[in-house]
Amino acid sequence: MVAAQRPRSYGARMDLALYAHPWDLLALYDHGGLARLRDLGIQEVALAVSYHAGRWLTPWHPSGMVRFLEDGTVHYRPKGNYGLLQPKLSSEVQPSGPSPLEQLAEAAAAVGLRVRAWAVLTHNTRLGELHPECTVENAFGDRYPYALCPANPHVQQYIVAMARDLAAHRGVHVTELEAFGWMGHRHNSHHDKNSFPADSYSDLLLSLCFCASCTTAIAGLRYEKTPVGAQAVARWRQAVAAALRRHFAAADCMEPDTQKLDRAGLLERLQQEFGAEFVTMIGHRIATNMQLAAQLSPLRRAGCELAVQTNYDALRGSAALPLAALGNHFDEVVLTTYSENPNGVAQALPHLLAARGEELVPPLPKEQQPRLRLCLHPKAPQYRTDDDLAAVRDLCAARGVSGITLYHFGLLPGRTLERAVAALRG
Repeated sequence: MVAAQRPRSYGARMDLALYAHPWDLLALYDHGGLARLRDLGIQEVALAVSYHAGRWLTPWHPSGMVRFLEDGTVHYRPKGNYGLLQPKLSSEVQPSGPSPLEQLAEAAAAVGLRVRAWAVLTHNTRLGELHPECTVENAFGDRYPYALCPANPHVQQYIVAMARDLAAHRGVHVTELEAFGWMGHRHNSHHDKNSFPADSYSDLLLSLCFCASCTTAIAGLRYEKTPVGAQAVARWRQAVAAALRRHFAAADCMEPDTQKLDRAGLLERLQQEFGAEFVTMIGHRIATNMQLAAQLSPLRRAGCELAVQTNYDALRGSAALPLAALGNHFDEVVLTTYSENPNGVAQALPHLLAARGEELVPPLPKEQQPRLRLCLHPKAPQYRTDDDLAAVRDLCAARGVSGITLYHFGLLPGRTLERAVAALRG
């Protein structure tokens, strides 16, 4: 099927979208359907099409309050060649008839809403438990079943096949990719417990992957024209494990180390401890993700635009991407700020602005610069007044951020959603 083209002009007001799951939209049909969202001021619905496990408190859903999400399932019918990692249909996909994504695309077109396919990629515990060899492996040999490793060829085939399938859906205007890259150590697995507060140093070291695919790729890289080699990677693995043991053995949970290192400080510490060439570990992550992005770029010519969620810190989080280069591969860059208040958004936005590629040599032409979008979760303590949301709206408008997506339809009471949309529309 041929995907629909997305309009390029949205008017003077902020372009507002809303994340949702299929059951949210089914329940909405008893309350005015999609037309109610349109009348409220939403222009686009971002439907979860690939998602992970979770326990959600859904305050307005008529069939229940606490919902346990199916782990690692999809809400569309896969048609491509996924190879080893086969998607599993969710219970929302009926034996016959249109999938939830196809239903939304048809219904949204009838009321003038756009549709975004929101796909979580490497965060998939179901597949990780079935195929542990495809998951992130830390320096101790521990596997993270929730974290598929994007350097693994099977994982890459899975990602590309999913993106292609979604882009081929008629009526889908944007495919938004979440967890595009490595999942970090601190991503809350089931009943996640430890005695130490988050710190950037140990978090990064525990997030580094030493699986066979990563080890081979890193060994083949060069540092200042000299091959890294397998022996260096093995030495780094031992050094990382030893450093983590020292770090935690010397710690006191009643007097934790609260030092916070910024990106420059963290890189400096890594180089001092493991040698200057250790930066190739980070370079591998960035290069792998950019190679994957290059494989997906041709999908933009199929008519469906391509968006990516990113973390502005390339050393941590689910994505390690050089923001300035994203415009070569994506039509839109999405910065998630679920835990930030207006001041935090103000601090994060300059990093998102780098995605325009204006700092490149030569800079990206205006017509090739990706759109910028912000995601936020309108809840306390981050947001307590309408003025808090209005401040974010004005900040985004002043910096050229054209869209805001609200998280999440199923989690927000109707009163909160109405307040948030009104404040963000202006």
